[in-house]
Amino acid sequence: MDQVDLKGNTFGLFAAHPLTPLLSLHHSDYTDPIFPNMTTTQALKHLFEAVNVDSQRMLQQTVCYDRRYSWTISVSWGYAVQVFPNHMLLQDVLKVQETFKQWRKGNMLAKSYTFNTIALHRDPCKRSTVFFMDSVSSDKDGIISSYKKSFQNCSINAKSPIKLEVIKVITNKLDLGIKQLQAPRRHCCDVLPSTVGNQMEIAIRECKDEELIYMH
Repeated sequence: MDQVDLKGNTFGLFAAHPLTPLLSLHHSDYTDPIFPNMTTTQALKHLFEAVNVDSQRMLQQTVCYDRRYSWTISVSWGYAVQVFPNHMLLQDVLKVQETFKQWRKGNMLAKSYTFNTIALHRDPCKRSTVFFMDSVSSDKDGIISSYKKSFQNCSINAKSPIKLEVIKVITNKLDLGIKQLQAPRRHCCDVLPSTVGNQMEIAIRECKDEELIYMH
């Protein structure tokens, strides 16, 4: 993606970004800050904390499932993790949620996006629980990025992802060759066992050939 010609809340696009690398952001004066409780400048500076650690993995989306609770987890590395309270079809998770507004209202071509979109559910309690990137660090063993839950006002039940407070994502630095950049493939992720009730840990890895997300 080399340009953002949208207005308002661009969360949907950043959370399900195409596989192509993020190159630049335009029209930031017309979009909301990409992180909550920050100014636009603060939010971009925060985003670049992740860019400086692993620029090639930035905003790369992967999807995995928590079989215990039938949750669907979508990771947009360096930006946000979404936990959906049900099992969702992969093709629906990969679609961009229409959280934003069209650039020119009333223009019939304004909504002719170059990516597949899906309407945002009207009921906030039927939407995903969102965790925004809080910190990222790296050492010889890999990279750990931490995501904290944004504000929620829905009731909690035994199987609700709302009870989660923190999600940690474990990765190795992505180093793509020329062929991989020309024909990028998604990575896969696994939900790791955790003894902390309000925390989830996820490991991102290369997919096996037969894994469904590898083919999208």
